Order: sequence, then C-alpha cells, then structure tokens
Amino acid sequence: MATVLIALSSGRKNGYTAGLWQRAIEGAAAVDGVTVDAVHLHDYRFGPCTSCFHCIRHRGSGCTLDDDFGRHGEGELYRKATDADAVMLVDAVHNWGPSAITHLFIERLYPLLWTGTRRGLPFASISCASNQGMHHLARENLCKWAGGLGFRYVGGLAVHTALYDESLKEAQTLGSTLSEAALRYEREGAKDWSDIELYRHHVDQPWGLVAPYLHNLTSGTMDADRSLIAHGIATFRRPDAVQLLREALPELRRAVEAHAAGDAEAAIRHLVAAGSRWTHATWKEFLEDEAIGTSIPEAYRPVEE
Repeated sequence: MATVLIALSSGRKNGYTAGLWQRAIEGAAAVDGVTVDAVHLHDYRFGPCTSCFHCIRHRGSGCTLDDDFGRHGEGELYRKATDADAVMLVDAVHNWGPSAITHLFIERLYPLLWTGTRRGLPFASISCASNQGMHHLARENLCKWAGGLGFRYVGGLAVHTALYDESLKEAQTLGSTLSEAALRYEREGAKDWSDIELYRHHVDQPWGLVAPYLHNLTSGTMDADRSLIAHGIATFRRPDAVQLLREALPELRRAVEAHAAGDAEAAIRHLVAAGSRWTHATWKEFLEDEAIGTSIPEAYRPVEE
C-alpha cells in the first residue's frame, strides 16, 4: 500500500479551498492500493525553523523542537509527512502567494535535505484564490519550494473561484494522478533522481530552475565574470573553497552560454556542476567552522566529477 498525504492549509474547513481538498481526496482514494491521510494543518501546532542546525549535526534525527513537527522525528505531523509516498498541499492564496502555514510546513521539512531519503517524492499543490487572483504566482512558489527540497512536482492547479466548478473536476483528477505517482514511488523509490534529473523535470514546470538559478549566481547580470563565484575567487579565505570556485567558474560560463543558445540540456549539465561546487565552497567558507560546525552532508548537492 502507498500512502498519500493531502493537507488542507486554509483556516476555513468548509470554504472554497476545502471543497477542492475534498475532491482531491476522492480522486486519490479511488486508486487501488492507496491509503489517503487527509489532514487540516490548523489542527497541529508548529512554528518556524529556528536555525539551530540540530538536524544537520544529527542527520536522520528529525527536528529537535518540541512541537508537532519536531520531537526528534516523533512529532505527529512530521511522521505523517515523512512516511507518505506522496504529498499534496491544498492552499488558499494569501497576499498574492501561499499562506503562512503552508510556508511553515515546507520549511519544517528542512531535515530531509540532509538525509536525501525522500528525494523524488511526488508532490502536488492546489492554490485557490477568490478575489484578485495571483493563484498562478502562488502555484509557482509551491513548485519552487518543492524543487528546493528535491521533490518531484507532479502537478499543480492554480484555481480562481470564477472557474470553480471546472476546477473541482481537475482537483479530483490531480488526486488520482498523485496516487498513481505514489504507487510508483512506493515501489521504485527515487531511482536516479539526481540534481540533473531534478533540473530536467522543472524545465516544463510552473517554476523552472535554470533561469532563476543563473540569475541568482550572476546577481542578475547573466555574466559569469560578474557572478558571485567570480567575486568569491577574489575574496574567499579558505584555499579549498577557492579551488572549488575556480572549478565552478568555467562551468558557469558554459551554462550561461548554453542557456542563451537555447540548449537546455547543456545548460542544466553545466549549471549543476557549477552550482554544486558553489554550494560546497560557501559551506566551507561560511558554515563548516562557524555557523554550523560540521561538514556538508553527503546527500546534499554532491559534486559530480
């Protein structure tokens, strides 16, 4: 049996968003071999990550905070999230984006980054707006957050109540799609779900990883020689960190060139090579001896030769 966690983020249990949640549950439950765990996030008590870094120093322990997302991996909501073979968040749009409790839920999955045990986990979202909209922007944010955790974004609905009846049917279909993905994940796990596969998957998703990450590394210039990596070569103190940056810079140049030429595959390959070295270099320079006090976890953005 596969388990699908479908969480309602809206504070209203009988509103528009809750109606979409119910339809997604029905669609997921209709797939043979799937158990649906339907929860209302407001029934749980949990707060923001406090950056204590306990989950990095003690990988696999879960979060140490004494709430429903902590207790050293024994918090009820954390167990539900980490035991599931797929997760869906059904959320009401707040302030042109996801609600605060949705952001908290994603943020508190932080310990999973360091173990790599749920990479490729199927993830879906529904963002519902009833006034100005911005439901598409909310969906993009959820897709981005899923990518940041290394999840497989299998689909998302951007819903406005002006099209509510049609959206109810789409929510039911999305629930079924997520259950099918959960069955595959339960059977096969995250085979070959490398960073390259993650970037490839996001090419056709609401939030693509390549252009934003290039924008990030180049400080918006799309010029490798004006990038954070180039600046770090001149300013970082640790020789091992500088060496990683020297290896990263030509990869970043190739990624920028490939992206400009429309060669997505080459851009992804070179960007992953540059980004992983940048990640390891900054960890050594700023985190390993000071902020966190431990080496980078093996599962996190490994440097591939």
